[in-house]
Amino acid sequence: MKIKTRLIRFFKHRILEPQMGRLNRWEKIVVDIPEATRGGKNSPVRFNIPREGIKLEGDHAPLPGFPKSAPQMIGSIINIRKSIYDLERNPTEGKKQIDTETLDELHSFAKSVGTSEIGYATVPQEWVFQDTAIRYTQAIVLTMEMDKKRMDLAPNPDTAVMVHETYNQLGQVSNKIAEWLRERGYAAHAGHPLGGMALYPPMAQAAGLGWRGINGLVITPEFGPRVRLAAVFTEIENLPVYDRDEHAWVLDFCESCKRCIRDCPPDAFYDEPIQHENGLVTVLDNGKCFPYFAKFHGCSVCIKVCPFNHAPYEKLKEKKTAYL
Repeated sequence: MKIKTRLIRFFKHRILEPQMGRLNRWEKIVVDIPEATRGGKNSPVRFNIPREGIKLEGDHAPLPGFPKSAPQMIGSIINIRKSIYDLERNPTEGKKQIDTETLDELHSFAKSVGTSEIGYATVPQEWVFQDTAIRYTQAIVLTMEMDKKRMDLAPNPDTAVMVHETYNQLGQVSNKIAEWLRERGYAAHAGHPLGGMALYPPMAQAAGLGWRGINGLVITPEFGPRVRLAAVFTEIENLPVYDRDEHAWVLDFCESCKRCIRDCPPDAFYDEPIQHENGLVTVLDNGKCFPYFAKFHGCSVCIKVCPFNHAPYEKLKEKKTAYL
């Protein structure tokens, strides 16, 4: 047996698979908290990429960018564990109001530890995945830019490593922000960007950080779709929740473009997105996407080719239609 094959099987079944089992137990800690908000019958079923990667037969890499991405993946798992076990450190009676000065300090701190942008949203039960839970329903939503030069190589092993580096860094940031809040008397639940317990794209849109494009990704003014998302859940009642739709034009632009759909290597996008009763939309067939994703370094072509990855947001807004 080739050394690479043995390494893949060892990591998949001796390291990654047991860690996924531990993650199940850690997540159940949150589900079992009586006051937690659990996913309901109208909630989506989570497609967990690491778990699905373990199921793939043959010598598929256990995660994109393997083996160089393995330390980043392990770092993410460590931070997911921390995000759950640190719930014990929350104040018994956390503050529920935040003043403008502290909010400004929060924003500055988030930026100082690596967040690209920050916004605020309220999370309904329908955004929480089935069989998972979040401790609080007020969300401090975070974005972090992914490196453009490395993204533009996609599909490429270095792109996949960069994506996992971003996951790991943003997971650390969400824990740092949660700890910052606790030190000031606020209860917090850090949501990790990898395998989160709720849908981040609708949160980011609701928080005014961008708009979901035709590919399901949030298009941000600063970096287009080239971001990863996370959140810190809290019980602060007076966060300045966004209530406008200034980025809604993005979807019209996407309809005139569809570059991501045309260039998708496995042709995984639905011709007509599936509209669900809970208001959510499914744009992608995971049965087509994931095998290619697993084989070709996490793919990311839909991010790479997006016009918002290459041209300034305001310039595209003025044009309002894509170069076809």
